[in-house]
This record gives sequence, structure tokens and C-alpha cells, in this order.
Amino acid sequence: MSILIAFSLLCGFYLIFPFVISLVSIFVSDDVDPDNDVTPESNFACVITAYKDLGIAWPLVRSLIAQRYPHFHVYLVADAVDNPIEQLSDPRFSLLVPPIPLNSKVASLDYALTHLSPDHSHVVVFDPDNLVPDHFLSVLDRYHQAGFDLVQGKRIAKNVDTTYAALDALGEYYYDYAVRKALYQVGSSSTIAGSGMSIRLDLYKENIAGEMEEFKEKGVVVSEDKSLQLQMVTKGFRIAYAGAAIIFDEKISAAHQIGKQRGRWLNSYFRHSLQAMQSFGKAVLRGDWNAMLFSVAVLMPPMVVLIGMTLFLMVLGLFLNPVLSLSLLAALATFVIGFLAILVLNRAPRPVRRAIPQIPLFVLGQISGFLKIKRANKDFMATEHSYAVEIDEVWEARKKEFRYLSKWWSNKDL
Repeated sequence: MSILIAFSLLCGFYLIFPFVISLVSIFVSDDVDPDNDVTPESNFACVITAYKDLGIAWPLVRSLIAQRYPHFHVYLVADAVDNPIEQLSDPRFSLLVPPIPLNSKVASLDYALTHLSPDHSHVVVFDPDNLVPDHFLSVLDRYHQAGFDLVQGKRIAKNVDTTYAALDALGEYYYDYAVRKALYQVGSSSTIAGSGMSIRLDLYKENIAGEMEEFKEKGVVVSEDKSLQLQMVTKGFRIAYAGAAIIFDEKISAAHQIGKQRGRWLNSYFRHSLQAMQSFGKAVLRGDWNAMLFSVAVLMPPMVVLIGMTLFLMVLGLFLNPVLSLSLLAALATFVIGFLAILVLNRAPRPVRRAIPQIPLFVLGQISGFLKIKRANKDFMATEHSYAVEIDEVWEARKKEFRYLSKWWSNKDL
């Protein structure tokens, strides 16, 4: 019975936790000044890691070259690409081709770091399917000038034109607010999304060097971004969330992609849970609010695990402790209300909200991800990309969604 109560309390806490944090964050404002007249200081190395498919990366390269920010250079790593052809000639761009296939994002990042200009102060990491509007680097610079060594941009869906893309976007909009913006607003750190992150160069070199040791030992590194965020927060750094640094990310478009993607993510969660527990213990001893709250957030189970465990405990409680079942039902109802409220707070567009009734389809795909958890320990499991589009087309169609952020840039046509 004590085990049932313990697990029920844990599930109940995490069902309510995101909503409570998000609710509190409404009353706290970001203290970074959106001043358009700030003199640029950061020098960015924009690193893109492409695996086998180089074509999907060129729209991102072009969107970066179009940045209005003056101090940056774009590095595109073409790993395991047959006969890579450079489509762009610009002094601010370099195509890096490893002499042998690396078959690893971490190894590609390490390869890029060894080829950077010594002038850079920060590294911004991108996936090849990303796109950014022309104010992206300017916003990041303001946060760095405000004293933050790590900054996570606002990563949201690039494509919501299919049922599965819209369902995938639902999760992105939810987590973007609940564990990035809200956590940062209440004084903790934003979680890292895996792309659209900017970090001080020396810190990143140190981190990737450590990840390369694991890569040489095991042949694969799972979710290097999750390891990085825990390391940095445990060391006392605070990760800022820059909501105006918008980065569009491609969402999956078909059912068969869900299992591979979620298998990698579930593997990441279970692999880093012990690290998060250790971080929490150290934070309690230091009285470090940032690290304590951040560790609690990182330990939040994936949604499919949390809901599945809650339903199982509710059924079990009907026979052993009906009051416990009713309590879990109340917590689950709070979660549903919080989920919908967070989508509204984060201004999820109508196509995304319309996908809510189709969530069971996505859950089935996530369940299949459990079968691929062990595979992620041995396989790179790269996500497939197919939605090639230029930033001008995306921004023209979507810019009205971000009218509330327009104080961060000088566009007058919003």
C-alpha cells in the first residue's frame, strides 16, 4: 500500500506541477531589456550538423546568411554525405566535410569546433531542418549581454500541414512554455531543446570534449543536450529563455517516424534521470533554487509514461484505496485543464489546436517508441527530413503569430 501511495503522490505532483509553474510565471516578467539600439558584442559560430542529407540544410544556411546581426559565421558539417556540393559562396559560410563518416552528431559538433575561427565568443547549434528569421542572432546577443552564458531560443513547429505534424507540434508548444519559458520566468533555467541554443564557446568545448570520451568508449552518445543542461545548471549557470529568438523546427509528417523519435527521447529520459537526481541532491545541500527546480522539471516523466502510470494506479486504487483513485482523477483533470491553458498561453495556432482530438493516434506511436529504447544505445537514429521551404515563405505566413514579440525587432510590417 505504501508503494501505491508513493507512486500516486509522484504522479499527482507531476500532473499538477507544469500548470502551477506556468500559472505563477504569468505574474513575472523577463528582466532582459528589448533595446533595439544595443551595440552588438557577441561573435557567433552558427554550427549546423547534417547527416547524409545535405539538401535540407541549405534553406537554414540562407536564413542565417540573411541575419541583420553583423558578427557571425556559418559552419555546415556534411557528415556521411556523398559528393557534397556547395550551393552558396559567401565569406560568412564554410562547408566542413569530414574525411571519413562520423555517424554521430557529437562527433560532427566536435569536428566543427576544431575548425572554428578564434574570433568567436559563442556557439549556436542548429539541426539542418531549422529556419530562423533575420532578428534571431540579435535577440540572442541581448541575452548574452545581460549576463547569460547559455540561452535557449523559442523552438516551434515549422510545418503543421499534416495530422502527425500538428500532433507533434502540440507537444512542442506545451513544453516550450511549461519547461522553458515558465521555468525561466520563475527564476530557474529553461531546458535545452537540442537546437536554437547559444552557449559560450569555452563552456561548449569543455562539454563536447567530455561527450567525445563517451563516444570513443561506447560508439554512440544519446541526447548530448540533456547532459549539457544538467552539467551547466549543476555548476551554477542559469539557462535563459529568449522567446523572441524564434527557431522553426520540422515536425514529423508520418506515423512511422513517431516510434524512432520517441524511442530516442525515452532513452534519453531514463539515461539522464540518475544524473538529475544527483543534481537535485547537490542543489538541496547548496540551497540552489535554480538547480533544485530545474532538476525537478527534468525528472518529470514523458507525458505518455505519466498518463499511463496514472491510469494504471487509478484502476489499482479502485480495489485498494478508492480515495486515492479520486485524488488521481482530480489531478488528471487539472493536468488536462493545464495542458489546454498552456497551449492558449503559448498562442498555439488553430491547426495545432484542431489536432487535439487526434492525440490517441500519437499515443499509439509513442508506445511503439518503448520498443526502440535499447536501439538508441547503439544506433544514431537520425530523424528523417523532407519539408524544404525558405524562411521568407514561412515568416510571411506565420509572422502575425508573433505580433506580441515585435518589440524585440524593428520590423514595421507586423
